[in-house]
Amino acid sequence: MELGEHLQKLREQKNMSREELAQEMNVSRQAVYKWENNKGYPDIENLIKLSELYEITLDELIKNDRTFQKK
Repeated sequence: MELGEHLQKLREQKNMSREELAQEMNVSRQAVYKWENNKGYPDIENLIKLSELYEITLDELIKNDRTFQKK
């Protein structure tokens, strides 16, 4: 599973809209859209915030996306 798909599923499990997540993360709704559609990746600071928000480890968050790991 790619990171974007994983991020979208996690957000939906929390019953959050992209707008709500963007506000929580202090980023634009477009940034969340890009992350979820693999058009961009969150920086390490935002990855940490996402892992805390979704209550999972960084490893669980990014482990399955080999493309992201190479970047």
